[in-house]
Amino acid sequence: MFDIYKLKYKKTLLLLFILSLISLIQSSLKALKNSCDLQWFPSKLLSEGINHYKYFLEGGEAFMCQLGEYAHGLQVVLLPLAYLEWDTAKAVWLFVNLILVFTIPFLLCKKFDVSNELTVLILCIFLSCSPTRTAIGYGQQSLFTMFFFILPFLYKNNFSYFFSGFSYFKYSVGSILAFYYLISKKYKLFLFSIIPSLLGWIIYFMMTNSDPITNLFEPLKLILGKNYLKTNDLYSLISKIYIFDNYDLKEIKILHESFKLYTDTSFIINKLIGITIFLSLTFVFIRMLLNIENELVKLSILCLIVLVFLPHARYDYILLLPLLILSIKNFKHILFKFNFVIIIYYFYFNRLIKHFIGYDQVYEIAIFLIFFIQLIVNLIYLRGKNNLVLK
Repeated sequence: MFDIYKLKYKKTLLLLFILSLISLIQSSLKALKNSCDLQWFPSKLLSEGINHYKYFLEGGEAFMCQLGEYAHGLQVVLLPLAYLEWDTAKAVWLFVNLILVFTIPFLLCKKFDVSNELTVLILCIFLSCSPTRTAIGYGQQSLFTMFFFILPFLYKNNFSYFFSGFSYFKYSVGSILAFYYLISKKYKLFLFSIIPSLLGWIIYFMMTNSDPITNLFEPLKLILGKNYLKTNDLYSLISKIYIFDNYDLKEIKILHESFKLYTDTSFIINKLIGITIFLSLTFVFIRMLLNIENELVKLSILCLIVLVFLPHARYDYILLLPLLILSIKNFKHILFKFNFVIIIYYFYFNRLIKHFIGYDQVYEIAIFLIFFIQLIVNLIYLRGKNNLVLK
């Protein structure tokens, strides 16, 4: 009887794997047509000695949706693609993402002793979920960023700490890891991790013949000008609370025009208050995380902090993968059943519901509150003695 059950289970896994591969093929075909988020054009400008930050800040036209609002290092890393035609660059980046989409869950499952059967199940979920499909189809840097973000939790050596700094290229993800190093007083690891960003900056300002100090702050200037905010994260919600006069950068279509607001005292005070609240809450939550010894738990909570605290589109929710692995491994606990249901809902049903009801701000805030509550409940529960009985 048990052998028949095992055979049926393996057949089910095989069917799920085939369906996941079909989903992955569909995403790959979309990537060859789209990949609009691949930062090829900013790197193309860099290859020609043009400072893309200055170019866009002065009103230069973007190629597709590529504004290059990332750290200098990303444009440097993508330089090999800049010397290729657009269609060829898309195909190469798709190949990189396909390697990462298998490597990330495999490394996590291997590190944290997940059985072969559950590894296949987790891989199937990861390959077919909406965030992964979107990341691949848009040519996003999310998988690239996530790979380097998880490295220090997989391998405890200077190489992993150095390469973890590649996640800093995407500020909305890597900044939380930097805070984690600093708040946990791992100053040596932090110093190792900022080397890639420093090297990227040096190479960038030398290639573009830019003033080093001015160029150092240009990525921040571009981000502030674009004012990328959502409604399903803490930073965006805090930023929309105005103590003094009400401003809306979204109403300003030209980047360099938006900086006129930064000459207004009340606007600056609003920004400073918002940033202070955000940094204080970030410190408190990461500080609470430090008592946890289980590395998978720590990584899962840190990824939740990334998603709850900073603005993200759907593709960045691939960062729910560590929590999914933790929940499947410890499924007998009610908390992890709760986690699993939320993750599966977001992976497969959130996009459908949003499409059905249209963009609804109340729904987005509800999603934020669910993840925020999930973060708090998991952090409180896993900080206690219950942390010791987890697999």
